[in-house]
Amino acid sequence: MRISEWIQAGFTTIIAVAAWIRPLTTRRRSAITLLAGFTIFAVIFAHFSVRVLAPRQVSIFRDWLPVVLMLVPYWQTGQFFMRPNERIQARLVEIDRWLLNLIPPVPGTSGRYTRLSMEWAYMFCYPLIPLGLGVLYAAGLRQYASTYWFIVLVPTYLCYAVTPFVPALPPRSIAGKQQIAPAPNRGRVMNLWILRYGSIQAISFPSAHVASAVAISFVLLRFVPIAGAIFLIVSFGIAIGAVVGGYHYAIDVLLGAVMALVIVAAWLNHLIPNSLIATPAVALAIGF
Repeated sequence: MRISEWIQAGFTTIIAVAAWIRPLTTRRRSAITLLAGFTIFAVIFAHFSVRVLAPRQVSIFRDWLPVVLMLVPYWQTGQFFMRPNERIQARLVEIDRWLLNLIPPVPGTSGRYTRLSMEWAYMFCYPLIPLGLGVLYAAGLRQYASTYWFIVLVPTYLCYAVTPFVPALPPRSIAGKQQIAPAPNRGRVMNLWILRYGSIQAISFPSAHVASAVAISFVLLRFVPIAGAIFLIVSFGIAIGAVVGGYHYAIDVLLGAVMALVIVAAWLNHLIPNSLIATPAVALAIGF
């Protein structure tokens, strides 16, 4: 199996085991276990799909499968959230206030169009992962798909692993907390609609969105520098939009970026074994 498949199947299985150790309801445990089963089934199907698909089709299918499976552990960790820990949440608010007070006011940042642009910037966190892989495809660098997924999945899943231990509502959901950009606009309405139906109604700590965005940017900087620079700018916009829109605390964003940078630094300094991130020779032989 590919390293991305090991990571995704293994991580969702670990969460499922943890669900039966932690004090959760049977319904929540069952949901977590079913999600793990879905991931394992998808990985096994991909592994044996060579029996029904052409080798090149199998290779492409397995390149893109992590896009579908990436959010599974996010929904799993959401089942651990039952109520915010008021002490932890208050501490996050306090740290947020302290960090934001370090930044001097910038004229014009509270304007309507500035707020709208920040909402749209944050919205890029949703398509950024498939877009990054698409850039590698467009550049004729499919052979680096395994590297891409390792560098993106590891920091993102580490964020998911910490999340159940920091049960807190996002800043936008805390009654009475002063928001920087509370005024509604089309971008915000769309973001809130997506989060209403697709999120776990709690923060991911650290921010998995920022971790994955930063990781993608540095992978592309290594292989497609121009695209990497563009993605890095977009990642900065996602991070700012996350804080300004009240989607994440500032400390969430900072730690998410740090998580990604640690993995990227280990990769660039050859501290990660090449066998973990290189595309299998079999894949190269069948069409990479």
